Amino acid sequence: MKGFENLSSLRLLALPSNRLTEISATALSSLPALEELYLSHNDLTSLSGLESVSRLRTLDVSNNRIDHLTHLNHLEHLEEFWASSNLLESFQEIEHELGSLEGLHTVYFEHNPLQKTAGATYRNKIRLCLKAIKQIDATYSKPSVVGGEADG
Repeated sequence: MKGFENLSSLRLLALPSNRLTEISATALSSLPALEELYLSHNDLTSLSGLESVSRLRTLDVSNNRIDHLTHLNHLEHLEEFWASSNLLESFQEIEHELGSLEGLHTVYFEHNPLQKTAGATYRNKIRLCLKAIKQIDATYSKPSVVGGEADG
């Protein structure tokens, strides 16, 4: 990806179905105002290259070949993270990379190996990793229970 040098005010970038295999470290560096990034249906295997887009609110990397969550915990403004249909297996990575993002309210992890291996406990495990989550895979999350009463 290149050619974004003159687009420093760009807020939304959609590049689905472009056969992208990576995001280079400098590819997005000239887009400091970027808030929404749509990279679904590509051939990405990692999330490196996102270091310079700290203002992202929405990140869609669904339908790629990403097997590890990395390079996300600096995205303080992230509200929605879509990562369905990848190769993700680790709830620990979800908690490490996304657990501290207080504004994150929507995630999509369906059709990943972690959903299949967790079975019926899948959404509960996501809720335990992401305390403030409100929506998991198009299903609104129930409030967490503290001391026998629902918060909220």
